[in-house]
Amino acid sequence: MLCFHCHEPVPTGSQFQLTIEGQPQSFCCPGCLAVAQTIVEQGLTDYYRFRTAPASKAGLVPDELKLQSYDSADVLAELTHRSAAGTEIELSLSGMSCAACAWLIEKQLNAEPAIHRASVNSSTARLQLNWDPEQLKLSTVLQKIQALGYQASPFIADNEEQQEQAELRQFLKRLAVAGIMSMQVMMLAIGLYFGDYTGIEPEFEGYLRWICFLLATPVVFYAGKPFTQSAWRAVKTRQLNMDVPVTLAVYYTFFASAYATVFETGEVYFESVTMFIFLLQLGKFFEFRARARARAATGNLLKVMPVSARLLGGNEPQIIPAKRLQPGDCILVQAGETIAADGLVLTGHSSADESMLTGEYKAVAKGPGDTVLAGTVNHDGILQVQVSQALVSSRLGQIIALQQQTLNQKPQIIEKTTRLAQFFIQRLLLIATATFIVWSIWIDQERAFWVTLSVLVATCPCALTLATPTAITCALARLNRQGILIKNQQVLEVLPKLSTLFLDKTGTLTQGRFSVARTHRVGSTWSEEQLMALIARLETYSEHPIASAFRSYLHTTDRLTDVQLHIGEGLSALWTTPDGQQHQLQVGSADFCGCDTIAEAQVYCCIDGQLQLAVELDDQLRPETGQTLTALKQQQLTLVLLTGDSSAQVDKVASGLAFDRVEKGCSPEQKVAHVQQAVRQGEHVLMLGDGINDSPSFHAAHVSVALDSGTDLSKNQADVVLLHSDLRQLSQLLQGALLAQRVIKQNLWWAMGYNLLIIPLAVCGFVSPLVAVIGMSFSSVLVVSNSLRLLKA
Repeated sequence: MLCFHCHEPVPTGSQFQLTIEGQPQSFCCPGCLAVAQTIVEQGLTDYYRFRTAPASKAGLVPDELKLQSYDSADVLAELTHRSAAGTEIELSLSGMSCAACAWLIEKQLNAEPAIHRASVNSSTARLQLNWDPEQLKLSTVLQKIQALGYQASPFIADNEEQQEQAELRQFLKRLAVAGIMSMQVMMLAIGLYFGDYTGIEPEFEGYLRWICFLLATPVVFYAGKPFTQSAWRAVKTRQLNMDVPVTLAVYYTFFASAYATVFETGEVYFESVTMFIFLLQLGKFFEFRARARARAATGNLLKVMPVSARLLGGNEPQIIPAKRLQPGDCILVQAGETIAADGLVLTGHSSADESMLTGEYKAVAKGPGDTVLAGTVNHDGILQVQVSQALVSSRLGQIIALQQQTLNQKPQIIEKTTRLAQFFIQRLLLIATATFIVWSIWIDQERAFWVTLSVLVATCPCALTLATPTAITCALARLNRQGILIKNQQVLEVLPKLSTLFLDKTGTLTQGRFSVARTHRVGSTWSEEQLMALIARLETYSEHPIASAFRSYLHTTDRLTDVQLHIGEGLSALWTTPDGQQHQLQVGSADFCGCDTIAEAQVYCCIDGQLQLAVELDDQLRPETGQTLTALKQQQLTLVLLTGDSSAQVDKVASGLAFDRVEKGCSPEQKVAHVQQAVRQGEHVLMLGDGINDSPSFHAAHVSVALDSGTDLSKNQADVVLLHSDLRQLSQLLQGALLAQRVIKQNLWWAMGYNLLIIPLAVCGFVSPLVAVIGMSFSSVLVVSNSLRLLKA
């Protein structure tokens, strides 16, 4: 089946359809469907009747019409999602050449009142847009970006790959033109060089110059076009980017050499122009490949995002877009299909591959009552699943949203280097102007032109603008691949400075899989079985790992009212007995219940202020805990156990582990106080936890880390989430941050050191234009290559 709009094959399972002139037509993607829908709505259906060829990707439909298609409510529903601040969409950008391009787009868009936030990641060439579509249409936003000379479209993983391939072909074409022509011009230039020393007849010299001129022209106006366009965009908006001095140098040299050729006077440097553009394009090509690898590493989860689902409800399952599923819907998942939403298995037995989300490569058995996750693959059985979360709210959707949010953040170090590069460009142009004046008036007028050219070329801050963003993006990609989700890029700057780690115990150092070890019955009014059922009933209101220990005792329907959660302490409620009597029920720590501790009990149950039952729980340490803490201690870090548990089990767990201090029986307020005290003492603090009672201390610490097995609140508020819930990932996180910092410092030292060294040499006339070209290009390639080392995890 071919797409009605572009005649490309329609993917299997695609349900993009539209009725045109009474006939149902199929489309290959939402984009083609949106364009066709707009054509029909605008009364332009004759376009399809009279066209002589299918629409290509470039489009036979006017750009304005294509952009207007994105204003459709149905299309926006597919491409956007709502947030507290407004409507959000991710756009793919093409035509960007440096970090200054990202800054330019952001500045222009953020000036619009209807745009709440526009953040561009120059490494992945994506724009995160939050705006009000009621005040400003998406097509208008896209036109504004287009007016700046860039192309933007909604990010779709498959379209991104096609766009990347098209951009790659453009790079290769320009590289081919610049490379082939440069070799030819260099060979002819050798003849001119020898002619200067051995003599050459004027007619042959003029002939060689004209051939060089003709060969250099396509290099300047085709291969060098991206630099010219970028510089012109910057000048139009009264800004400066690194392509401004590049373009000045190219045209400065080309037109001077063309003048010398036409009027047969002076020297020609066509070989410098062509080689300059070739090496620049080569550096840009390496940068493009680095961005592509970073996009691929950060886009792996997007490729497993389910597209369609089989909705049960009628006689036959109906295939609908996965984004339209809502909690309570029932879907059918056949063998080999991707599960379209988080949910609960109703019927069927199978196994699922959850490796993309949990890091567990063994298939996990699934049956009635088991939880399944969106994006995981059903192996060998047929399942009926009741949807518990819409796709955007699923675990996969939240991870992707957080990942994209992180990529679009701007760490302070990136903002500093961007401002430094803009400052550097301004000073560079002043230095070049002063150099030309000084050489023209006081030193050597004939060399003034070429010395100024060397200054412009040699000191172009390409490497400086690439130093930090390429390293940050590659570091994030590396950590994401290891199952570490960075929600706040600023932590990469803080982690290498850490001095103190505060660690929670329950569910963090331990597995959080509690079981009842023994009970101590104190009161005689109610039986132990009845009390355990009451505790289990009340614990259903808690997300704490301890609640899971009592699930098997839940066999009462007694009514509980006025349930209150006391964070870090316990729960309370009014218990109404079957005969109508009401009692005050408290379950939690000994301090919360106002009683003395009994043996190693952690959970106490009081009724009407009287202790009735104390329960000892068993919870095993995670297998990797000891090894991880020893490794952290070897990094000269202070380790503090910070737990709300006041029982003797804390000392049992802490014994044999490398803790410098143990603080037990801490309320959430006391945890915050301990963290704040360390911060006041000048310590750089990390807090690792997984529970609701850890969340307040997350804000007090410099860096907060949560396990994916923890509560939703802790994961939402943490700076970092360890997706595999493995403590060894904490060491990987610190190692990754240290490596990223080391690479950033290497890049910045090289970029700054090279420029500080080359500027005085170029100003003094010791650097020829050709050497300047090679040095600048080598500097950029070195910085990008150094950053790519971070991807080798």
